[in-house]
Amino acid sequence: MPDAVNELRELILRSAPDPAQAAPVRNCPAEEPLDAIIPFSSLIVLGLIVAVEDRYKITVTRKALARACAGGATLAGLAGMIGELQTANSNNENRHHPSSTLPG
Repeated sequence: MPDAVNELRELILRSAPDPAQAAPVRNCPAEEPLDAIIPFSSLIVLGLIVAVEDRYKITVTRKALARACAGGATLAGLAGMIGELQTANSNNENRHHPSSTLPG
């Protein structure tokens, strides 16, 4: 999860309309609610979702985002969401491409 947390830091900094306002995310604890340290506006959230989907090749669902942000958005919660969606995506791909079960 530390790699995802660090990547999220960079994605937030790049997606922020004002990088100076987002700068505190660079060194905050992973469990710190982002709303408490930066103005985590809907514009930043939208930019972050697009960046996460592009970087991790996943689809961020409303349900997954709501679960990750329950109680406040944190880097740790968002990193956990990425891991869950990657696992779900991998499981779906394995079901649709059962080549490993074909006789050799």
